[in-house]
This record gives sequence, C-alpha cells and structure tokens, in this order.
Amino acid sequence: MLPVHQSVAILNHNNHGIVALEKPEGVLSHPNSNHEKKPAILNAQYDFEEEYYYWKDEQGNEQKAWLLNRLDSPTSGVILLGLNQAIKDAVRLAFEKHTIKKTYHAIVKGCPRVAVGQWNQKLKQSNYTSKYKAVTKQAKTLYKVVATSSKNPKMSCLSLEPVTGRTHQLRIHCSDNRLPIIGDQTYGDFKLNRQIKDSFGINRLCLHSESTTIAYQYNGRQHEFKAKSKLPEIFKQLMQ
Repeated sequence: MLPVHQSVAILNHNNHGIVALEKPEGVLSHPNSNHEKKPAILNAQYDFEEEYYYWKDEQGNEQKAWLLNRLDSPTSGVILLGLNQAIKDAVRLAFEKHTIKKTYHAIVKGCPRVAVGQWNQKLKQSNYTSKYKAVTKQAKTLYKVVATSSKNPKMSCLSLEPVTGRTHQLRIHCSDNRLPIIGDQTYGDFKLNRQIKDSFGINRLCLHSESTTIAYQYNGRQHEFKAKSKLPEIFKQLMQ
C-alpha cells in the first residue's frame, strides 16, 4: 500500500511497478530537505542521492518507490513512480530515448497568432532567477490552442508538449512568446495575476500535466503505459 499524501490520487498502475499519481498544486514531488515542512506526494522518507522514497510496510519490510519524473510544486497533474529498480531503469531509458510523450495544459494571457505550431529557441538567461543563469540550452515545445475565452483581457487554453525537458521550459517559452501563464509568480504578468486573484479567487499557476504515455522495454518485450488527469475546474472557469 503506497503511503500517498491525503490530497494525492492514484491514476493508474501496472504489474511491472509503474504508478501514476495525480499531484495537486502546492504539493512537492519530493521534500527539499530532511526538515521539509511542506507536504510531498508520499508520506515517507526520501533518499536524495538515490532519488527514492522509502518506508516500512505493515509487516515491517522496507519498501521503496523511485521518482521517475518531477513537477514543480505549483504545477498539478500526472507524476510517475517506479516500485522496483528494474522498472525505474526501463522508464529512465525511455526518457533518454524520447519514447515518452507528456502533454500539459496551460491557461495563458492572449492567444498565439498561429493555432498550432512549435517554439524552438534557447531559454533566455534574462528570464531566469540567479539560480538558473547557467542554463542556455536549446529547448523545443509543441503547442496547440485548445480554447479561447471572451473575457478581457483575452486568455487561451494551450496544449503544450515539451520535446526537450529543460527546467521551467514551458513557463519560459510561454513568457518569451508573450503568452505568460496565469498565476506564474516568476515569469508571468504580475498585474494580471492579481486581477485574476481578485476577480476569480484563483491564486495558482495554471499549468497542469494532463497526460503521459510511455513506450518502454521490459523483460525483453515492448510495453506501453498511459495515465491521464482531468483538467482542474478552475481552468474551465477561466475559459467560460
């Protein structure tokens, strides 16, 4: 039995040991330190070097769950765990081979001039806090307009697929293309964020990991795993 935090739901799992969880916004993928007070996806200890959670089950046996990907604390949606080392290695190899497809939904200010397209550009240093100044790698994101609102200012719901996996890639690409994500406290439109909070009571980053599909090799055979998370109600509220 996984010791999931009370706010976390299990979306899917298979007999190889992959588990997909639905992480709410504000919950950590893993503790930032041994003294972390914010809630994380599992109520368990975390090994920072090996990147796994560990706990003892009801029989006193130690159990482990490897974190297979991460979401920023403000981002909600699908996050993956592996319950044994073999599946952890298989899924991480799938990440390296780019046989994993992740789709996010974001509510942004404005609307792209082209409804379907891609951003293939370096992540600008000027948009980073000092912690990330060293990162200047090329990043590629596919985007598609899912819906637009008639509100003023105009907002859109975008489907975003990161082809590369850079730190804060989606948030920076949206910001660099004059489509800041609603509620982004680092790269967003701070005046609009306050307006949305006052008008709708929404005070979160409107970025959601909507689905993940993994094609992976395990025990000499090819397999596929899928997980999907419903769009938060507040996203729909902003698009009405």
